[in-house]
Amino acid sequence: MDDELERIRREKMLRIMKDDVPVVGTFPYDEMEELNDQSFDVFVKQPGIVVIDCWAAWCAPCRSMEPIMKQLAKEWAGQVLIGKLNIDQYPRPAMKYGISSIPNFLVFQDGKYLGNVVGAVGKKPFEKLFKKILSGELDKREGYS
Repeated sequence: MDDELERIRREKMLRIMKDDVPVVGTFPYDEMEELNDQSFDVFVKQPGIVVIDCWAAWCAPCRSMEPIMKQLAKEWAGQVLIGKLNIDQYPRPAMKYGISSIPNFLVFQDGKYLGNVVGAVGKKPFEKLFKKILSGELDKREGYS
């Protein structure tokens, strides 16, 4: 099984180099990455868990979540990658994922969209979600799909 995964990985890397696609795995894991329309697409394809904090400058609950997300980025470094996207400046992803209220956190695993978390929910729900995803116990009935 490990040989098969390594073969797939090598093939994917060759395709990336051939197509001149930005290489995944180049974002820092211990801080939040500021995203735009172009970097969003590359960012969500990173391996592992990826969370995108969709926010706007005028949104007080969004601003209250920023230090929490920064703390999560540090505490879960190497397991979870967190980015932030100002949807007023870069609305394309917000339209694609049907974001109608913020803060809204898009959740991906290995490039696959799992769902979203809406509102200023605090730190514990994210920790619980990360643990469920990592353990394979994510129950889609809980609203994350």
